[in-house]
Amino acid sequence: MKISVLDAASLRKTLLRLIPKHEQIYMAVAWANAGPVADKLIENKHKFKSVTVGLDFCATDPDFVDALRKVPNTYVFKKSGTCFHPKIYLFRTGRNVDAIVGSANFTRGGLGTNVEACLHLTCDDGEAAIAELLATLDSYAPHRQPVTKQLAEAYRRQADIAANRPRAPSPVLPSETAEFQRIDSDLLKMSWPAFIHEARKDPNHHFETRMKFLRYLQTLFAREQSFESLTVSEWKAVAGIVHPDAVANSGLEKYQIGWFGSMQGSGSFTKLIANKDSRIAKAIDCIPRRGPVTEEDFDRFCVLFESAFADSARTGRYPTATRLLAMKRPDVFVCVNNGNKASLAEALHFAPSTLSLDNYWERVIEPIRLAKWYNAPRPEGADAEAWDCRAALVDAIHYEAV
Repeated sequence: MKISVLDAASLRKTLLRLIPKHEQIYMAVAWANAGPVADKLIENKHKFKSVTVGLDFCATDPDFVDALRKVPNTYVFKKSGTCFHPKIYLFRTGRNVDAIVGSANFTRGGLGTNVEACLHLTCDDGEAAIAELLATLDSYAPHRQPVTKQLAEAYRRQADIAANRPRAPSPVLPSETAEFQRIDSDLLKMSWPAFIHEARKDPNHHFETRMKFLRYLQTLFAREQSFESLTVSEWKAVAGIVHPDAVANSGLEKYQIGWFGSMQGSGSFTKLIANKDSRIAKAIDCIPRRGPVTEEDFDRFCVLFESAFADSARTGRYPTATRLLAMKRPDVFVCVNNGNKASLAEALHFAPSTLSLDNYWERVIEPIRLAKWYNAPRPEGADAEAWDCRAALVDAIHYEAV
């Protein structure tokens, strides 16, 4: 018997090698994600002898469950009052066996970013450990269920609801100096009353005029199913194109469309907006009009937004992208631009020169979501509407005239 220890990255490489190599596949994991390794697994579904995945806490990817529908010898495990938590991978060809047992789930973290430890046994099937592993897999049979269409659809509905109520992340401790500075900043510790007081002071602009513009934009997004359906003038208003002719004779002259970030100097972006480029519309449509916005939504937006600049001399950057995001979902995003970047970077403890669209979610959105004011209950009265735009209103506190 040969025994080796695998970390997460080694496990990923090993699974990608063993899945196509062997004739029989056995697996039992607490949680699983869709992705490249899962795709390779499904390509070899004809080899499945026993593949069982848990659904506890709705932590398994619904797309992975969908991929198991009507696949022979695939199951989900459900037993009241217990959590299905094994991590067993076993592959067999004739008498040759590769078995992996350890801490790693069949997830992006378990196969990549987590700190994991697994034992990899290469041996023949006469070893007692292999017989015990096969018996353990068989012992799950009383609580296994095949993946039907009804089960997969019901699980997806419940997983979508659970996604809005995630379990608390691991705490950031003072010993993690850089990360702790970010979550311990004055901006994040500010209460809602303190935040709205500072926002209403708005030394460079007029708070009520800001709110009037945000209120108008929300009516635009509520009116149409797709951003593409808006008029050219409305596109320019959302995008912050403030040239005197941009919204002439459109009725939009009464709004201060350059506040929250004027994008007039962005030539390639201005041209895409003026031409109502469909890739820009598709990017904005990736962001839900209401309800939670996930990092996956943001990533899809970024891919489409950047693709719109494929034929341009300059590529799209975070000021133009975050302007669009903040105007559609002012409760989630803040436009980062030359007027607020330095102050916001100081508040969230990152170097202004290092900010990019790729790290905007990590550097700006994730910390803001930890803020005391951000997580305060929606107030009643005059401040309720401002609470609905609270992320975008960070600009009212951190903007400095340039």
